[in-house]
Amino acid sequence: MPEPERLTELYFTHPNSLPSSYTPDQFQAIDFTTHNLEYRTTDYSYLIIESDVSSNKTQTLGGGDFTLAQNGYKKSSVSIPIVDLGQHVKVEVELVNQNESIDYLLTRSGS
Repeated sequence: MPEPERLTELYFTHPNSLPSSYTPDQFQAIDFTTHNLEYRTTDYSYLIIESDVSSNKTQTLGGGDFTLAQNGYKKSSVSIPIVDLGQHVKVEVELVNQNESIDYLLTRSGS
């Protein structure tokens, strides 16, 4: 029998509530969920990275670590300060070493 595919699901918990704009240096909450379907207990590390859409400027805004048992869920709510990297920025949640990431776009308020 072939082994089952190992994977991790990563998604925004409330995707319809994601902001579309930002004011520099004000905090925004990001709610995301991780679901372990790796068929083993797995250690996860995540980074939250902001990048300017039109350049190579990036800034790490936060991160953390946690462990999930097989078929376990972890709902995370992280408050991050969005820095002024440009008029249009992308905020990405990346699971380090899992090849999984999710992102959304923001436009600077007043732009």
